[in-house]
Amino acid sequence: MASATTTSRTPGGWRCSEHSDRPVELFCRRCARCVCALCPVLGAHRGHPVTLARDEAARVQKLIQECLEHLATKKQQHMGSITQIEGAAEKLKAHAESSKAWLKEKFTGLRLLLDEEEVLAKKFVDKNMQLALQAYGEQVESCKKQADIMNDLSSRVWSIGQEPNPIQLLQAYTATKLEIQRHMSLGELSHPVPLSFEPVKSFFKDFTEAMQSTLQIPLDVRLKENLKCQLSSSSSTKPGTLLKTSPSPERSLLLKWWMQRQRKAVG
Repeated sequence: MASATTTSRTPGGWRCSEHSDRPVELFCRRCARCVCALCPVLGAHRGHPVTLARDEAARVQKLIQECLEHLATKKQQHMGSITQIEGAAEKLKAHAESSKAWLKEKFTGLRLLLDEEEVLAKKFVDKNMQLALQAYGEQVESCKKQADIMNDLSSRVWSIGQEPNPIQLLQAYTATKLEIQRHMSLGELSHPVPLSFEPVKSFFKDFTEAMQSTLQIPLDVRLKENLKCQLSSSSSTKPGTLLKTSPSPERSLLLKWWMQRQRKAVG
């Protein structure tokens, strides 16, 4: 490669630093420098491919124009991305608010259901307790009546036993003999069967433990395990994920054509 050949500007124009009396009018493509007509023949750029400086400048101007068009297109793409992202952000906010409202409605309904279930469970306990207490009360009344009968019979039997007249004693005993015999056998004892509400408690214990076991698992893990959530491809993506796409050649050409039309319209 040739040594670093520089140019200098004079009142008469740009001059070659190697051949100071010669104007620079060529461009060395190998060294990417402007040179005079002698440089590729006798100077440091001998044998290098050269072209007219104005032709190279025209080519560079075209490249610059293409670069500007490309930058403008990329800027449009970025502005479009900004619009899309900001639009997605607004939609996300609205979707989040509607989702929270939906969740509030569902959890409110769930609380109402649980409150209603609590009321029904307590009513079930109260109803069965009242039925059992009613049966116990009826049995107590029956036992009291039997006890009164026993007291009356005991009093009469005692009076018979106190009778000094044998004939009267025998007559009185004979009159009550069947009743006495009927009550000589031991009566049945009443043993209330305990009414337990343990099955009710066990049912709701299992229910609450199952719910607690589920809720102890982190929400994101439960959602991933939910088959319904797996139907949505967005369920496994990280929040804020952006899908990167490259514009098609047709779209690039369309944008380039549109930019050219805009410049012509401005011109």
